[in-house]
Amino acid sequence: MNLLIRLATTVLAIAHTSTAWAVDYELSDNATSASVAGETLWTLNHDPAEGKPYFHPLAATNGTVFSALRPEDHPWHRGLWFSWKYLNGINYWEENRETGRSVGGSTRLISTEQAVDDKQSISITQILEYAPTTDAPAILDEARVISVSAPDKQGAYFIDWQSEFTARGEDVLIDRTPIIGEPNGKPFGGYAGLSVRMNHEMRQGTFTSSNGSIGKANHGQVSPWIAYGNAQGPSLLFMDHPDNLRHPSHWYVSPGMPYFSPAPVFNSPYELNAGETLNLNYRVLISPQPMSSEKANQAWENWARQSAAKKTTVAILTGSNNHAWEKTTVVLTEILENSDSCQVEVILDPEELTSEKLSEFDVLLSNWNAFGKKTQAGPWSEKLKQAYLDYVRNGGGHVVVHAGSASHYGWEDYHRVALATWGKGTGHKEKHEFPVRMVDKSHPAIQGIEDFRIHDELWFRPVVQDDATVLAEVYSKTTGEWEPTVFVGQFGEGRTYTILLGDNAWSMKNGGFQSLLTQGVIWAGNNR
Repeated sequence: MNLLIRLATTVLAIAHTSTAWAVDYELSDNATSASVAGETLWTLNHDPAEGKPYFHPLAATNGTVFSALRPEDHPWHRGLWFSWKYLNGINYWEENRETGRSVGGSTRLISTEQAVDDKQSISITQILEYAPTTDAPAILDEARVISVSAPDKQGAYFIDWQSEFTARGEDVLIDRTPIIGEPNGKPFGGYAGLSVRMNHEMRQGTFTSSNGSIGKANHGQVSPWIAYGNAQGPSLLFMDHPDNLRHPSHWYVSPGMPYFSPAPVFNSPYELNAGETLNLNYRVLISPQPMSSEKANQAWENWARQSAAKKTTVAILTGSNNHAWEKTTVVLTEILENSDSCQVEVILDPEELTSEKLSEFDVLLSNWNAFGKKTQAGPWSEKLKQAYLDYVRNGGGHVVVHAGSASHYGWEDYHRVALATWGKGTGHKEKHEFPVRMVDKSHPAIQGIEDFRIHDELWFRPVVQDDATVLAEVYSKTTGEWEPTVFVGQFGEGRTYTILLGDNAWSMKNGGFQSLLTQGVIWAGNNR
């Protein structure tokens, strides 16, 4: 389970115990580093003033450094980094040689969070924005998760780079320098996306693809992976996920720099419509040893199979509720499973849960309370209450929908987990249509979700925990105020998320509600 580390200016060192390699992490506001025997293995530089985060140095466990930072020929190249070329015709790639600032569009790093899990892997979660000028509103949002494993017994480790891009209020055309055969085409056209720029020492190696092509012959060709290495030295395997746009990707390969990149818009631009998302997922495997084509292909197949099978496992706790739980449970299950990101199990008797059963899930979703009209749920034992709290406290996700929060009166710790509940002074009028507005639009649980309207039951003056963060509000004509309705929080290491919307199955079919539910569940479960 993840240990969420929130840092201001402090530095934290954590030693590995689950690997033969003693690795120390140093985490600060502007950089995340790993070192072996006092030598830096890698550093992810994420100073907001620089805009584009990047890995440099990036090294193998034998000490060989692959990366180059701002070489003279292309000073905007930054080791392992991500940059679009053109968004709606604006250049986000090149930078002024004197100032180091973008010559066109602005890439803004909004936030960075670091987390180390019990296997001593580390995850860095970041929110970025893309805007046509420094002061202009963003046209594209990005939620990025970079995960770096601990070295295995052979000293190899990997970097997983996952990004979700969401177009804001307008369509976004993702483009590149045109290639030969197009108007104004250039022999160096086609690049954009996640890239690796290596130092001059790496010119002695070569690039190999899955079809056996060598070196420059890979340029503009498709392959699920390309490996860099030589017969004696370390290797770097760059992999394109099968779910990515236009997989298998065309590759931009320049052995003379040396440089390589999977380029999803190599052959043609891609238009992301307003409100739509684009997901990209890559893995870079760094090994201190040479890698054969057979081993590279096996590594890619193993990764593709494992990542495709991974879904957020959700237990919907139900079977009793003073609402139509039979109907709402069906809708909740459909929403989550139709997202293709969640696997759901419905628990009709949550009062009989055990700690062993709880451990099977990434998220517990409460659509349960003890005030059912047809069934009266049995009391929860003290043992179950403790197991439930321990599950969340140790990193399990917890999500509450509507009246699932109005339960367990007298159990104060549950209310802390539920973030908001019904209390003295809380009320609602008849169901009606009202607006829902996002408050913290940069938070990954709601990032990219636009304000919407819903016909539902509106709770006003709910009892809210002091440490809950409000992500969305609804306007109450009764109170004349914007009332809180979506919350996030932390209970121990666990992520907690609550939606007071969703009184009935019909309301749950609202597109805004479905987005809030799906993204909130995935966010809460992305901590195990």
